[in-house]
Amino acid sequence: MPRLAVALLFVLTLGAQTARDLKLERVAPPLPDKKARWAIVVGVSSYKYAPPAAQLRYAHRDAEEFAKLLRSTEGGAFPSDHVRVLTDGTATVGAIRAALHNWLPKSAGPNDVVYIFFAGHAVVAERNETYFVANDSDPQNLHATGVSFREVNDTLTNKLRAATVVLFADACHAGGIGWTSDPSQPSTAQPSLEALGARDRAVIKLLASRPSERSFEDERWGGGHGVFTYSVLTALRGAAEREKDGFVRVSELINYVSRVVPEQTDSKQNPRVAGNFEGSLPMASLPAELRKEEPAAASALVLGKPATAVYFDNEYRGAIRQSGELMINSVAGAHALSLDSPGQGTFDQPLTLRPGQNIFDMQKAPEFALFRLQSALRSGTVLGPNGALEIYKTERFPSSQVAAAEAMIVSALEDIGQECVSDYVQSTINTLKRSMFLQAVQAYNTLKSFRPADTSIEAKSLFCQARAQIASGEFSQAVETLNRSLTVDPQFACSYNALGVALSRLDRAKEARSAFETAGKLTPAWALPPLQIAQQLIAANDLSGAVPYLEQAARLNPRAIGIHWSLARLYRLLGRGQDFVQLANTTIAIDPNYAPIYSELGQYYEAAREFAKAAQAYDSYLLLAPNFVDSADIRKRAQRSRVALEPRAAPTLRRDGDKKR
Repeated sequence: MPRLAVALLFVLTLGAQTARDLKLERVAPPLPDKKARWAIVVGVSSYKYAPPAAQLRYAHRDAEEFAKLLRSTEGGAFPSDHVRVLTDGTATVGAIRAALHNWLPKSAGPNDVVYIFFAGHAVVAERNETYFVANDSDPQNLHATGVSFREVNDTLTNKLRAATVVLFADACHAGGIGWTSDPSQPSTAQPSLEALGARDRAVIKLLASRPSERSFEDERWGGGHGVFTYSVLTALRGAAEREKDGFVRVSELINYVSRVVPEQTDSKQNPRVAGNFEGSLPMASLPAELRKEEPAAASALVLGKPATAVYFDNEYRGAIRQSGELMINSVAGAHALSLDSPGQGTFDQPLTLRPGQNIFDMQKAPEFALFRLQSALRSGTVLGPNGALEIYKTERFPSSQVAAAEAMIVSALEDIGQECVSDYVQSTINTLKRSMFLQAVQAYNTLKSFRPADTSIEAKSLFCQARAQIASGEFSQAVETLNRSLTVDPQFACSYNALGVALSRLDRAKEARSAFETAGKLTPAWALPPLQIAQQLIAANDLSGAVPYLEQAARLNPRAIGIHWSLARLYRLLGRGQDFVQLANTTIAIDPNYAPIYSELGQYYEAAREFAKAAQAYDSYLLLAPNFVDSADIRKRAQRSRVALEPRAAPTLRRDGDKKR
């Protein structure tokens, strides 16, 4: 299946360990440039709001394997806190933005090398803007729910201090991933990929294919990878080395991937290279027989929640006992620690042991401040008393954890705000969830202190505030708030659509219609604007005029059962029997438990005097919805249909007063 991945690579140094003896061991030496390396690694195979044809199979595996390579000695021995890995459900819009806009710029120094890896979809959407598609992005409205190339480029150009950026783009070339799109059509994202990055630093862009080609993924490549990413992994593990100096350099990587990918795909996929870079940059180190110092003995006494599983350097070392302690014998130096705590998920961080005994209290030690923040976030409470935000403000994080802590809280805040926006994009009715709206406003207002230059935050905050005002019946105030939102971001279709709702409630129908139409023009793949126009026309008793708008909404969002029901109801009321029956059956096939469609079927068959079918439809409704508001009326209709089925007595000439003779 075709798919997309983009990767930017950043480089790292290894620290020396306390030595006692020397021994010979076959390991990969440190990369020779001694530069620090950082990486954002994102892989999305599963998309919450995209159709089945747009789902990928191996993008998450690409990301996992790439991160694994970076942590190995061959890939640079990245400490775990130098690699931010986001796959599938953790690769939300908020998490990607937090890593890109907060963690990376505050972590990478001016002499560092940065790797960013993205495996998933990148598509051109509204107004020819290109977006990375996160797990929770909705293809109906990527301006509101995607990660735009424009903001990625802003970080790479204006915020990032790193000296070198290496960009890998394994593009699926899906022309679109919406419900009305054909994923097999070529994408036009390639020029935007080639344009990413500042001109005043070394930027290496290795793109998976030419603009007119597709990228491929299949299990034949390493048990399940994209052919481009698999070739990159194979190259960095040593297959690309030609100079025999023990390192894989950029020029060797490019030569290998450019040769192997066409060979593997019968020349259907041909990588491209762009950017300004030094071909001698080391990307991987090959194992060699080295003299390695034997580190001093050390131990770690870990104090924490009983039953927490502890892993040292990916090796299980036991669970914390009921006494709250676990002793681990090891050696001095840097280690990778993983904790699987009951109810709190997995936590990874580097840990340095000094010779002798080391004591780490998970509830008090500065080294575990990030763990405590993550535990608070996973408890589900971010805002309010004793929430994660309060813990973030009161914890004293070690300098090495400051950027990661900020990225965690920023991601959580953006996810809260984005929930309000995404809820609106996916809605087919104006649901009023005032508490959610107000929480989103609080999250966005807090988020502004972390990213004050990000105007999209202000636009979304005002939008969520207006939704709360609409929920409270404050329609005039909502109009004012939404106009302020549109002053900040004139392309924000959600604010235009909500403006139409508020204006409708004020009986300003003409202005409302204009706002809905503008929202539809800005996001032509979004079902909500034509649905709102249809509802306006239905309220004005223009049923025929509403039909094309409802048909458009149904095409754009075929999952929305309520839209199908509304359209089927119009077909019935307008006497379009054949269209009604066909759509009603389609609706039942999508969701056989959607009760209202059976009421419509019952009324249709009752009017057509097909009483057996009418009674069956009404009974189906009552089975699914025995206590709905109209259930009593449906019972009467069902009984009336059954009575109509009963055979009537044959007529007779005998009068009641006649006696038998």
